[in-house]
Amino acid sequence: MEFQFTDPATDFSNGLHVLKSYHEDFIARGVRLLVLAKEIKQKGMSESSANQCMDMYCHYSHANHLHHKDEEQALFPALLEQSTLVIGMIERLMMDHEEIEKTWDLLAEKLSNPQMINDFDQFLQLAIDFEKIQREHLNREDEDFSPRVKEILNAGQIEQIGRKMSELRTTNS
Repeated sequence: MEFQFTDPATDFSNGLHVLKSYHEDFIARGVRLLVLAKEIKQKGMSESSANQCMDMYCHYSHANHLHHKDEEQALFPALLEQSTLVIGMIERLMMDHEEIEKTWDLLAEKLSNPQMINDFDQFLQLAIDFEKIQREHLNREDEDFSPRVKEILNAGQIEQIGRKMSELRTTNS
């Protein structure tokens, strides 16, 4: 079976819509990750479960990296001349990215080698930890940060951010 990443964003004309596409994908995929981890805990590892693990690994490995680059290299630089409140929010989100990457590294080790998942309780806990920190981060962005960003940026800046996000994909393909 071949595993291939499909970018959740298909239109880069609006950088904020790109981020929203990723957020929606992460929320839905997080639910599926937890369902998978609970199923593995209850029934053990099957070929289907192993394939789902590899698919999750493939997707998250690309999606998390791209999403963080979108924010750190396209969105955040456009906001650096803002208030100390906005800069503080950015710093918090960057710390979240580091925490997400740490929890992801632990989970990725298991998802990338499903045959090595033998402690099903531990695997479930790793999935819960990762999904929780990712969801909390997304909620922080959606509820606190995004409304502020929408007040600050104009349509031209949002379009320019989208173009930068698209460039990040073409220069690193």
